[in-house]
Amino acid sequence: MDEVTAAAPEDLAEAAARRGWPDGLLQRALDLRVPRRQLRRWLAQDWTTTEFVELRLQWHERLTFGALRGREATLADNEAFADLFANAPEEVGEWEIYTERSPNAFAQFRLQENVNVLVIEEQGVLIAACSFSHRKTIVAGKRILVRYGQALRVRKEHRRQGYGDQVRSLPWGVYAARNAHGQYDIMRSQNFAVVNWWKKYVPEFWDDVPQREGEVPGIPVTVLQYPARPFDPSASLRAGGGAAGIRKARPADVARCVGLINRTHRGLDLFRPYSADFLSNRLDDGTWGDRPTEAWHGEWPHVYGWDDYYVLEEQGRVVACAGLWDRGHDMRDRWRHMETGEEKVIAVTAILDFGFEPGGEKLMARLITFLIGETHRLGRDYLAVPLDHLPALAACLDKHEPVPETRALRWGLPEPPITRPHIDLAYW
Repeated sequence: MDEVTAAAPEDLAEAAARRGWPDGLLQRALDLRVPRRQLRRWLAQDWTTTEFVELRLQWHERLTFGALRGREATLADNEAFADLFANAPEEVGEWEIYTERSPNAFAQFRLQENVNVLVIEEQGVLIAACSFSHRKTIVAGKRILVRYGQALRVRKEHRRQGYGDQVRSLPWGVYAARNAHGQYDIMRSQNFAVVNWWKKYVPEFWDDVPQREGEVPGIPVTVLQYPARPFDPSASLRAGGGAAGIRKARPADVARCVGLINRTHRGLDLFRPYSADFLSNRLDDGTWGDRPTEAWHGEWPHVYGWDDYYVLEEQGRVVACAGLWDRGHDMRDRWRHMETGEEKVIAVTAILDFGFEPGGEKLMARLITFLIGETHRLGRDYLAVPLDHLPALAACLDKHEPVPETRALRWGLPEPPITRPHIDLAYW
């Protein structure tokens, strides 16, 4: 490292003296080329201790002048990202859960808004990762910008060394940097390891979060998982249903589908009413018009689009709509019992962008039953549907014997409060 001898700016020196920074700490930060904007931020934050600054300087030196690199992920990291997740299990009760992300390790992030994926790398091996999505949404009737945190992982052999805290603190890209009102996260049930991790590095993380005895803190949110089974059109027809009227959506259906989606979920926290552009862009799957023939030589594989979006039409009118994301194609959960070594792999499809007309629960159930059959055809185990706030629709599907999965949503702001959260399974 080249020696830097520039004196500290007067305003920074005065602020450091007021905060009680020891002699030499500010100069060391300047010599390490810490951006002055970052130094001013540390000096302005009441909770920033000198120990915190010294730790950040150690990491800055390692990431700037050592073998480590902290950066945003690129498509070239696909294999390395999948390898990181294959070696970074979540510990839930007596189980380790490995998320297999292949062949497209970044498939889920394609469905999210304003995403940046941060990684720490050492000589081509990814040691840690974390992602953030910034979304415009509505909570308690107020328009706000929220940050969603996900995919925090540290390679198993590198844990308890501070990598997790550091990767989530890396600077965001120019476009991804947004001044969010607050952050929310969704954690698996019984994942006390991550709870204790946050308590260690960010104790205030759990302020204003509902505490639950015997469970991780947060608002319980449940997704119903319907076991895949073949679709029997004749049996469904005898029951007044069947595949009649079910077809893939066309661009001309978008306005009607947007109305159905908004009617179904309007008023829920974390739901922003759809526009025709939003739904169309999601279904365009990263392109516009005819899909390029070469598709970037396979580097832009299909994730979710027009071929996955279905409507139910009756008497010339669309009465229900839903998208089927084949999550299991690129993401699977491999559970390993830490004592017995027992393993099981669970791959699901997920309902996205769904809605139905007033009183149309049985119609929506017909469409979901058809998609349970599509889930079987794809070779997945379950179809996941978020029905926390649609009990009448859930009752219409009871015969399919769903398996519930409950997780915890952490919302760290007292105002505005989240009471009835909408769950978009692209963020699950």
